[in-house]
Amino acid sequence: MAFRLRLLGRFQLLSATGESIAITSRKHQALIAMLALSNGKPISRSKLAGLLWAERPEDQARNNLRQAFFTIRHAVEGHGPSPFLIDNESGWIADGEVVTDIQGLIEGARMGIVPPEPDAFDGEFLEDLNFKDETLEAWLRIERDRHHNLLVDCLTGLTERLEKAGDAARALLAAQCLLRHDPYHEPSHRVVLRRHLARGDRARAIRYYDTLKTLFETHLGVLPDAETQQLVNRIRDHQSPSRAVDLANSKPRVAILPIISLSAGSDHDIVDESLTRELIGELGRFSPISVVAAATMLAVGARQHTIEEIGKQVGADYVVEIAFQGLGEAGWTLVQLIAVQNGTQIWSRKYSAVAADPSDAQDALARRISGNLYQTIMRHAASRSAMEPEDTMAGEKLYLQVFSHVERPTLNGMIRARRLCDRLLAIDPNHVLVRESLAWISFHCCFNGWLADPLRGFCEARDAALTGLALDDREPYLLSALGLAETYLGNIRSGLDSLGRAVELNPNDAEFHTWLGIGLTFADRIDEAHAAFDEADQASPDYPPIFLFRGDAHLAAGNDEAAVFYLDRFLTVLPEYHWGRLLRAAAHEALGDAATARQGVSHVRANAARLNGHYIERLLQARATEFRQKLWSRLEAAGLPWSG
Repeated sequence: MAFRLRLLGRFQLLSATGESIAITSRKHQALIAMLALSNGKPISRSKLAGLLWAERPEDQARNNLRQAFFTIRHAVEGHGPSPFLIDNESGWIADGEVVTDIQGLIEGARMGIVPPEPDAFDGEFLEDLNFKDETLEAWLRIERDRHHNLLVDCLTGLTERLEKAGDAARALLAAQCLLRHDPYHEPSHRVVLRRHLARGDRARAIRYYDTLKTLFETHLGVLPDAETQQLVNRIRDHQSPSRAVDLANSKPRVAILPIISLSAGSDHDIVDESLTRELIGELGRFSPISVVAAATMLAVGARQHTIEEIGKQVGADYVVEIAFQGLGEAGWTLVQLIAVQNGTQIWSRKYSAVAADPSDAQDALARRISGNLYQTIMRHAASRSAMEPEDTMAGEKLYLQVFSHVERPTLNGMIRARRLCDRLLAIDPNHVLVRESLAWISFHCCFNGWLADPLRGFCEARDAALTGLALDDREPYLLSALGLAETYLGNIRSGLDSLGRAVELNPNDAEFHTWLGIGLTFADRIDEAHAAFDEADQASPDYPPIFLFRGDAHLAAGNDEAAVFYLDRFLTVLPEYHWGRLLRAAAHEALGDAATARQGVSHVRANAARLNGHYIERLLQARATEFRQKLWSRLEAAGLPWSG
């Protein structure tokens, strides 16, 4: 294995095993750089000495060079044979024994590989070096200009090849890396704009262009060129190319057809524009999905087109058809969700005794439908994504895989989800929903004994949520994650505040009501917790976490039979969720079913040895003392040890 040398940014020499080798002299760093840039070709001693010690007499300069080689070779002792060689005529680096960062970038770009850590290429050539000697300073200026141009050309070529190959996500990553070196590189800005356009995020694309225009006018005194302006004009005019209808790499996109009222008679169906607009607005609260605007959908001539044609026309992955008839208790509303790709219905529900009028009933109907639709769409999109190879995906499709793992947590799934989150953040550091996923990975690892210290896991979850909220302080998914982390850490009041804000921002998501119910359970406000779970059940019936945490609330209140009922329902869906098994074992122990309790504890101990009494004490340090003592006494009776 070769030594590695970082020349872009701060000088750093690493051994083959990754250990940092201290080279403190600035001229010695420059000498190593000169040898590395010669690509294995010898450089005469007189040239090296003349460049590095031009102000010294020749004999002294050559003596300084000899001493420099001795010092450098001494520094690398213990890290393998020195790659830095010198004889009576020249100095050189043994062929292939030192690989520079710029060599790695060039070779990777030739193979279409984006740097795994683009920030490693931030900074100019040997940015911390400066010399009083004019000869060395001139060499440094020339090399800095050359390396800057080399880096820009390398990343430009890589970006173009990736975009032409259809790998938009990695092309974006390469373009963003380039823009850190040259913020005025307009072709890279167009890559970013095209990426926003492909994802259907016109508003973000227009904001990006406006910022770019201000940057160019302020610092260069010019406008973006004609190609960039044409691109943004196409975005403004909504003349973007049709999206692929296989979820591509964007958020799942949903189109709600104008809602039909059948009440006026079967021969004259009437579009209910009010309910259509309201439902589109309510579904638009869910940030993980994209919803086609009401104005667009009301202009669609749905009766003249097939579902596939409508989906292609508005760039949707899913189309929703809704019709209602009658008022009051005699009325009904039928909702159907159709996948555009194959035109098949994947979900439907008939809402009986729910009127679309008056307005308060219409509001309730829109909220219930939107909550049910969201969960169904995300489950379907995530399940499709989960069947595809991770390495071929990017963007929002990666997020769907993360969502799938987080919804069905296993130890291996959490490891894969964390790796996917790292990839997503490399592509888009501002992807706020990834931060919520990271928080939930930590929560699941805490409650299933997959971490050594649950308190550290809760702190990591809080940090992830806070990082996301610094980007978007009104994202309800981040507020709910922060609220749970604060609750688990014992900051109940601030936790409930964040959980309540999440519900206010999107009262249609069962998730937020469920997490609020957890916070209220921790605060020992059990009746209010059950009211929150009822709201969650209205928003999305059969949402599995409701059963787990409703069971927890019943256990806290001493309703052990009810606790077993709900925990059974939860474990039917997620049989390997260790925390659910322990809670159910405690409920069985309280009911006198010691055999079943011991069986549950034994199963957990066989699969999660960390889940012992000491671990649970730290896990539940924010719960009421009475609950902790009662839970521990039951689990101890069922065979759970305190430690070991």
